[in-house]
Amino acid sequence: MTAHALVRVKVSPAVRHIAGLSDAARGAMDVRPAEIIRRWLAALSPTASRTYRLALGRFAGWALIDKTDPPESALRLLVEVGCGPAHEMVTRWRDALLDTGLAPGSVAVMTTSICSLLKVCRRAGLITWRLESVAPRVERRQDRRGPRRAEVEQLLAKIDKKAAEGDRRATRDAAIVRLMYCAAMRRSEVVGLRFPDDVNLDHPEGAVVRPRRKGRRERQLLLVSERAAAALGRWIKVRGADPGPLFHRLDRAGDLDKMPDLAGESVRRILSGWAAKAGIKTKVRPHGLRHSAATEVARHGSLDELMSLGGWKSFSAAQVYLDQRVEQRRRALALVDA
Repeated sequence: MTAHALVRVKVSPAVRHIAGLSDAARGAMDVRPAEIIRRWLAALSPTASRTYRLALGRFAGWALIDKTDPPESALRLLVEVGCGPAHEMVTRWRDALLDTGLAPGSVAVMTTSICSLLKVCRRAGLITWRLESVAPRVERRQDRRGPRRAEVEQLLAKIDKKAAEGDRRATRDAAIVRLMYCAAMRRSEVVGLRFPDDVNLDHPEGAVVRPRRKGRRERQLLLVSERAAAALGRWIKVRGADPGPLFHRLDRAGDLDKMPDLAGESVRRILSGWAAKAGIKTKVRPHGLRHSAATEVARHGSLDELMSLGGWKSFSAAQVYLDQRVEQRRRALALVDA
């Protein structure tokens, strides 16, 4: 079973030879499903495309005996067997993933990805049905709470002190921490920034960066705070004006590494290291800083300000980032305790 064996979109021969039809339009009538999927994935953000490819590859590894078959062959299998068998197949694959100990949230992403790929086939006219209710119920069990405001200030004080002593790594890390806390940016958004295209400290609206935000295909203009802008300016002076990733890796001497891209996992290690040096007992994680920022705004700001900070479209999406539920429940219990 190969990708070339995938069924073609059925088009009437009479339509195929309409007079005046360009070669490009005529070629569109003979596109295979694998090509439809390829074009659709290419239009997504790199992160989303990688997620869909990973899910399809993992499903193919479970469904197909011949591991040399391309992942698209597994999609063809679902298209050809029909709605009932396809639903049962994806459901059993879901259960097999859960049996391996994979988190329900990760399994939900994978099964939803397969359903989305089938939706693309449906829009292309290959099938008339769609899969529903195959993703597992997700219960949030991971502790994502971040440090309190005082601990963030303690962390930044330690980093700023080292930066003032001429530590280039600290100068870089001060800008990273402020972007994740003061601008509530995700680490993928921070490490994905490019210089000079994605940084403008002299924008008419104020200092801005242009990250590729979650769920968006185009980069978004994002206003940053004055202290974050100042930290960026200090890092850029150290970094230099060469185009490329905004945040480079540094060697032990503090010089730019030959492989400059800073990975997201490196950011996690950077935060953990600085937290230990600052004597902070709370676990400091990249996404925890975003949680902390949302919680701080929720305590002292308005709902509009909270939504604007994180770029959320609904309060339910922002709500999972708030760290005050335990404190609220404790106060509530105190009111009714007899």
